[in-house]
Amino acid sequence: MEKQNALEMARKYLSNQNYQKAKETYLQALKETTDDQTRAFIWAELSWTFYNLQSFQSCIEAAENCLDLNADYNAKEDLYRLIGFSYMSMGQDQKAIENLEQSIRIDRSSVKQQYALFNLAKLYFKHQKYQQAWELLNEAEGFFFQNDKDYWLSILYMKGFVKYYQNQLNEAERIFEELLENAPGGKQRASALFGLAFIAFDRKDYLKTINLCEATAKLDENFYDKETLGFLTAASFHYLGRNDVFEKYYQQMIKTYPEGRYRKELDMIKSKISN
Repeated sequence: MEKQNALEMARKYLSNQNYQKAKETYLQALKETTDDQTRAFIWAELSWTFYNLQSFQSCIEAAENCLDLNADYNAKEDLYRLIGFSYMSMGQDQKAIENLEQSIRIDRSSVKQQYALFNLAKLYFKHQKYQQAWELLNEAEGFFFQNDKDYWLSILYMKGFVKYYQNQLNEAERIFEELLENAPGGKQRASALFGLAFIAFDRKDYLKTINLCEATAKLDENFYDKETLGFLTAASFHYLGRNDVFEKYYQQMIKTYPEGRYRKELDMIKSKISN
């Protein structure tokens, strides 16, 4: 198989999403060329192939091989973005952040880079870098509002919690209500109600908190954070003087989440009641 034929075939396989054959053919093309610039292009295209095969470590190595062979590769932002996404998939957040930051330093305005901005914002949010997350979410919001409503609704969700954690409850409430108004389905509406439940709890509106938690669970039976719903509901019943109901929630919570995030707070309330 001649080098050019192998490369053309590999690209065809990649275009047709036959990633396993693409990988095999790109590796064959690598064996057949010694020209560094061509090898750099092959490694770049292999990085996409490995990423689609969910071979994330191989994706990272392929992208780095490209950069080693051609420091002037003209789409370095793509490689750093792909490395960042791969590290995200592997749960190595700090390396993901470093590479996504490098990617957007090169280009932050093109369509493809809006996804780098979004995912970097998610990582900042996860690691409680709320102001940095807020700035990137605002930067990317206009694009996703116009082009991908699911991403836009996710941006609203994160923005609402950024403002909540910054203790700007009125602004957080406004954002969660905007999310609720625009959410087309139960799961997204549930996320908006979940945010509003936090705000109601902070405002000591415990009956509203209970109602919002119940509505959240009803809209999404597989809601991603049932533990928090349980805690907010249990604590609200306690503060409303319904310790009999709190006791039932307490027993269920310690059974379901024996080492849970709210065990200390629940035990403190239980001890207070017992004394």
